[in-house]
Amino acid sequence: MGYCESCKITILDDTEFCPLCHSGLKKRVDTITSTGYPDVLLKKKKIAVFFNITLFITIATFILNVFLNSILKLDMNWLYIFSASLLYVVIGLRQIATESGYIKTIFYYMIGAVALVVFIDAVTGFYGWSVNFVLPGAMLLLDLVFFVLMCANSRNWQGYMLYQIFMIVLGLIPIGLIESGIVTHPLMSEIAFLSAIIVFLGTLIIGGHNAREELKRRFHI
Repeated sequence: MGYCESCKITILDDTEFCPLCHSGLKKRVDTITSTGYPDVLLKKKKIAVFFNITLFITIATFILNVFLNSILKLDMNWLYIFSASLLYVVIGLRQIATESGYIKTIFYYMIGAVALVVFIDAVTGFYGWSVNFVLPGAMLLLDLVFFVLMCANSRNWQGYMLYQIFMIVLGLIPIGLIESGIVTHPLMSEIAFLSAIIVFLGTLIIGGHNAREELKRRFHI
């Protein structure tokens, strides 16, 4: 018999860890009565509060840096890069802490990394390397990751179709940048956009009826 101090409940079997919060149990001989329902999400709530406070401090620091730079006319680009990098790390760690799934985590991490790189390129004079190579390169990498995950998780391959549609939508961004003249080396961006379309069409055609039903379910049609 053990007692969980986090959940305030008594465990009657001989396990050493609480089945609800996985904390170590305190050995008790007497029977302890618990009142109410245990708050099994208490640790996650504390982690969320910690990351929210950290996120607020990071954003406030970034805004303060922008304000000081505009008022004092200082060349403090490294502060912008540091603040943006810290913001990326904090948001990424919060994403992991929320346990929203490895697919979303990979997707958000990659999109955030691209946004950070584009920001660094813009702050340092915008030479275009971020939109010419990093953005389409990240899209190609994501297409490859989704393809590998679909092969490894063949029982749930339909779950990746929505992300493939997102990739096609994201692929329109570099195409628009090509039309606006911002992207000066369009080949890699065009390959990334075409690869997203090919992967989606391949999934839709090979998946057949199951793929079409997944799209109907996702979009309620």
